[in-house]
Amino acid sequence: MRRTLIIALFTLISSVSLGQSDRPKEITPPVLQQIKTAVNELIPAYKKTLALKELSSDAIEFSMDTFYIGQVLSKRIDLDYTTAGMNISINEMSSNYDRLLNKYYTKLLKVLQPQDKTALVTAQKAWLQFRDTESKLIRTLSKDAYSGGGTIQSNIVASAYADLIVKRCIDIFNYYDNIEKAN
Repeated sequence: MRRTLIIALFTLISSVSLGQSDRPKEITPPVLQQIKTAVNELIPAYKKTLALKELSSDAIEFSMDTFYIGQVLSKRIDLDYTTAGMNISINEMSSNYDRLLNKYYTKLLKVLQPQDKTALVTAQKAWLQFRDTESKLIRTLSKDAYSGGGTIQSNIVASAYADLIVKRCIDIFNYYDNIEKAN
């Protein structure tokens, strides 16, 4: 799931190749608020497209949440396309997906039978261990001796970590959504 890295790199390449003459813009709290306001203005039209599909209310909510996170990421990187700016943006996206993951983990836990909750808790603990050890491996493999170096390595590390979070979030949502559809 290299979607995050692809989005970040595509945005960067698009900005540069389209002859962007402006300098990168620091994402200050007021700038971030402008971004969020602009994204919120996109939500009603996106919600209309979702309404045309036969989705559950949870699937619509999840789609809108992930749309919002992705749009904020894209707009942040459009403004601050520096290596550091992309890393900050991707890390913020990871935090937002982590919150979403926790939201649907809690919902999933609530719909499971008491005797089945242990399986989810055990799996999540194992996944957290995997996430942490995989992140360590990714950071190790990004060292100059293995990767050839370059500042892009920090973007690759941030994106790889984000991919872990995004994938788990989608998996947990799908587990929850499948149960809700069955009931």
